[in-house]
Amino acid sequence: NLTYVHGPVAVSDCLFCQISAGTLKAEVVHETPEAIAFLDRFPAAKGHVVVIPRAHAASLPELDDAAVGGLFRAVKDVMRKVTAALAPAGMNVGWNHGKPAGQHVFHLHVHVLPRFHEGGRGVQVLGEGTGKVGLAELGELIRRA
Repeated sequence: NLTYVHGPVAVSDCLFCQISAGTLKAEVVHETPEAIAFLDRFPAAKGHVVVIPRAHAASLPELDDAAVGGLFRAVKDVMRKVTAALAPAGMNVGWNHGKPAGQHVFHLHVHVLPRFHEGGRGVQVLGEGTGKVGLAELGELIRRA
């Protein structure tokens, strides 16, 4: 029974930890020892799946390195299953990191969003824009961090 506090929510109160533990019902579509995937309760598209690590981590940098591979193998498996089941034209796959990016449940979760029509604009439309930016200077700043 997990009770330590992570950010604003005790892990025992985390909705996704409860789904992982089987104490909260979800429409599970894929399970491994490292991850579990279920249909989103508020889907943005038919077949919208959420894939979570079983270990609690609010964000990817907080997830233990040993758990990262298992999470992304599950994402890959879910993408294959959604493709076989629904034959989408494409998919958006990603996650929201932090409240300003739209994260509402602070347990890392990867969205698999099937797309059924041409003309998607991709995640780039979510950006805020930069105006003119010096790529060399910006690259150096990131490399040094």
